[in-house]
Amino acid sequence: MKPPHTLTRRESKKQERRSAALEAAERLFSEKGFRNTTMQEIAELAGLSKGGIYLYFKSKEELYLSVCMSGLTGYGERLTGAFLGARGFEEKMRAVFLAYVEHALEEPALFMVLRDTFIEQVRRNLSRPTIEQIEDYIRTWLENGAALVREGIESGVLSPRLDPYAFSLMSWRLATSLVELALLDDLLLMEPARMKEVCESAIDLLIRGARKENSPRRKA
Repeated sequence: MKPPHTLTRRESKKQERRSAALEAAERLFSEKGFRNTTMQEIAELAGLSKGGIYLYFKSKEELYLSVCMSGLTGYGERLTGAFLGARGFEEKMRAVFLAYVEHALEEPALFMVLRDTFIEQVRRNLSRPTIEQIEDYIRTWLENGAALVREGIESGVLSPRLDPYAFSLMSWRLATSLVELALLDDLLLMEPARMKEVCESAIDLLIRGARKENSPRRKA
């Protein structure tokens, strides 16, 4: 049996520098936006020379994409864990919705970077392949959500009039909007401590509205 590969000191150092660049980029992209952030600023915050950062990322856009894809992987792991830990399609829908909100609130800088990819002003500065790669990943989440809705329709609990993908998309955008509110420093609409309660009510309301007429709540 072949022994597991252990990183050499040089390889470990390279990984540390690459991780430092990703962390610095995530922070600056979230604070200043893609367009107003320079590779020089990222390099300085990461403790690298400007030339050094190009050893790991060929361009600012490649670095931005790397931040997004690394972050999306983290989201994917969180959502998968929530899905596997719940029973019944309604509880799975609720668990995934709340896991998305919780992860976003725990990683606000990452959330802001990912959110910006859906702002037209930012999209104008990104290439089509970069946008497509990010959106393709998110589309897999939405397709998984649509599959849950289809399961509910086929079981006779959810309304057959529902468009599964549209419902999944709507749920995701609602969760994103609630997170945006929660992250405001000067939110006056409600006490920040109540945001969790609001998010729980939001997904419960969505599920309730999606149920087939006269259909009882399905137990987990």
